[in-house]
Amino acid sequence: MKLTAIGLVAMVTIVVQLSPTMACDVKDLSPCLLPIAVFPESPTAACCQTLRDQGPCLCVFINNSWIWIGPTLTSPNGHKLFAACQVPFPSCGN
Repeated sequence: MKLTAIGLVAMVTIVVQLSPTMACDVKDLSPCLLPIAVFPESPTAACCQTLRDQGPCLCVFINNSWIWIGPTLTSPNGHKLFAACQVPFPSCGN
């Protein structure tokens, strides 16, 4: 629970700008927080749609070590979440 609370605070405060028209805001992944933290909690349709919509942002989150969600997405539960949503795990070039 403590990690979840810390994660929620981090999700609210981190925004990465990819381009003038696209901002990657880690809080957009909030529908996936419970399923990734407490797998096998089934991901909601909103979570799966978020994973699809966040394409370029997922690699930004994974490749930046200062964003806590990266290791979470690459964890075994993260991989299970992508599989459950039938979303290919992003190829981030590392």
